[in-house]
Amino acid sequence: MVRYLLPVIAFLAIADPVIAQVGADLNISPKRVVFGPGERSATVYVFNQGDQPATYSVEMVDRVMTADGQIVAAADRPEATINSALDLVQYTPRRITLQPRESQAIRVRARPGGEGEHRSHLTVTALPPENAGFTVDQAAAGGGDVTLQVVALFSVSIPVIVRDGPVDARAAIDRVSVKKDGDQTLLSLDLVRSGASSVYGDVEVFVEDAAGRRPLTAVRGVAVYPEVARRTVVVALPEGVTAGQRLAIVYRDDDAAKGEVLATTTLIAP
Repeated sequence: MVRYLLPVIAFLAIADPVIAQVGADLNISPKRVVFGPGERSATVYVFNQGDQPATYSVEMVDRVMTADGQIVAAADRPEATINSALDLVQYTPRRITLQPRESQAIRVRARPGGEGEHRSHLTVTALPPENAGFTVDQAAAGGGDVTLQVVALFSVSIPVIVRDGPVDARAAIDRVSVKKDGDQTLLSLDLVRSGASSVYGDVEVFVEDAAGRRPLTAVRGVAVYPEVARRTVVVALPEGVTAGQRLAIVYRDDDAAKGEVLATTTLIAP
């Protein structure tokens, strides 16, 4: 899952300054949709976990990954080349109003797109309520100082991937290092994608010693999409890692070959 804070909507008014975020109680499940060969339908659920009714827009948007793992609008990275799924995916409804604690199903269908992997992002955005702006009467009573009301729109975006043909997902781990950042110990590594498909899985860190291998920490749901050859991942290590300890780092598939080790390496903690 990826959450975005979209460009704000501003209302000029004569009142005390107000900054409000709309839709922070929005949630969506599952966190990704993958259509394999012969798979043509899926259901995504939108949840309003707040205490007020809310209205949401639903759209498909092309987004790309950057080398540090951020997901940004494709329009902001015109140099990036992606295989868009916009023409392959249909979905309904396009607009949803939910009462508090209510959910709504979005039906998603895909048609074949030829060989390879195509991807776009299903994006659900909370819309401001009709009373988000100041009324004329409120403005007239403000005393003459012009201030700004800002309404930030909250958005949740998940990848929708269409695959036709075999998955070619290969990866390696590169540029591994451990450093101190204040009171934290940070493990930094690059996940290198070498296959034609995206890779998606968990980065797991273990301590290895005479007693065997024991889990230390993990980062779940780490993807590398085809528009980037590698991405940097930073993992905060728990307290207790000492100099000279042997750390094993494993990148384990959670996609087409669940549980398979895609890449592994070791490091001696400095």
